[in-house]
Amino acid sequence: MNDLNNDQRFEIQCDAGDAGRLHARTNSVSVRVGQRIRRNGAPEIWDSVIILCQETEDGMLSAKVIVCHPDWEQQLQIAHIQSGAIEPNSSTLELDLKPTHI
Repeated sequence: MNDLNNDQRFEIQCDAGDAGRLHARTNSVSVRVGQRIRRNGAPEIWDSVIILCQETEDGMLSAKVIVCHPDWEQQLQIAHIQSGAIEPNSSTLELDLKPTHI
């Protein structure tokens, strides 16, 4: 999968142990990682990490990392990484690590 001349904007590689593996190139990615917690005495799966990747209206590629907690009213974006989508001479990678409630 070394051909970067295709139209795909993102690549995802996932190893889910015994459940399987995924390796794909695509134009957008949404990943939710849930883990088991106990609330009100009952077990449930809670989304603890969310990763959202997409191309923005201005052509930038955007990857956001969001963390969640059952006691929080809002999710917390902990990273926002942006890059130019197709510009041939651009190696710009913008990284924002300022926590933002969303």
